Amino acid sequence: MIISVSGENGHGGDAVTPLEAAFEERACAQRAGTDVFIEGVNLALLGRVEQLRIRPTNASGTVDDDGPHEVRLEAADDGPRTGCTCPEGATGSFCRHAVAVALVATGSAGLAEDDEDADDDEDNGGIIGEGSLFTDDPVHAAMRVFLSRVPRAELVETLLDAADDNEAVADALWEATVAWHGRQHGAAPSA
Repeated sequence: MIISVSGENGHGGDAVTPLEAAFEERACAQRAGTDVFIEGVNLALLGRVEQLRIRPTNASGTVDDDGPHEVRLEAADDGPRTGCTCPEGATGSFCRHAVAVALVATGSAGLAEDDEDADDDEDNGGIIGEGSLFTDDPVHAAMRVFLSRVPRAELVETLLDAADDNEAVADALWEATVAWHGRQHGAAPSA
């Protein structure tokens, strides 16, 4: 069964399955909460979802996370349903394992087909925008998740350490610093 969905779910006018519509990335993030969603993203990007079985209205798989966890997703008439063998999932919570299976089953954890959202981070003050988690290859996406969550002071020290160890990083960081100062003081960007 294929349904056509358009508008704010991120699919535009593309035909999607009930499973894809029910477990769309933004809906998963809202349902799981930020911390659980990020944990699920990490599991998906690390390739921890195995034995994935996908049908138009349901999916199941095993997530390797301190032991195997069996996950089942269903696009039911009354809304999305999940089940997992982990303690959180057993209570009916939308756990990180369900997030990981949902992202892989719907294709959200794969490589992006285009780079339309690649500049979203620059357009919104450097905050990682929706849809931008999966615009890079999986390694960059995992680093993007890490960088979005690390405390600012730790990130500054990590960058300065990298600049000390690598001249190209130091040069790039210096160029970015000069450009930032120019923007702060209204100077035209140099070419």
